[in-house]
Amino acid sequence: MPQSQDPGPGSHSVLIFLLGLFLLTSPFTAWWMTAGAPWYFVFLCWFVLILLSAGLARRLMKHHDT
Repeated sequence: MPQSQDPGPGSHSVLIFLLGLFLLTSPFTAWWMTAGAPWYFVFLCWFVLILLSAGLARRLMKHHDT
């Protein structure tokens, strides 16, 4: 029976990068800009991306230390 393998830390980084691309540079951006989003929405998106990246880095450092 094949074991399930962790996809690795690189795949999580790629997913966070793609999420950032989708939120901040895609046609989706034009949609939420015309939908009446508050002025700070872009900053919230950046904040969430930074938190996700920091959480991933912390998890990788814990995994690396053990």
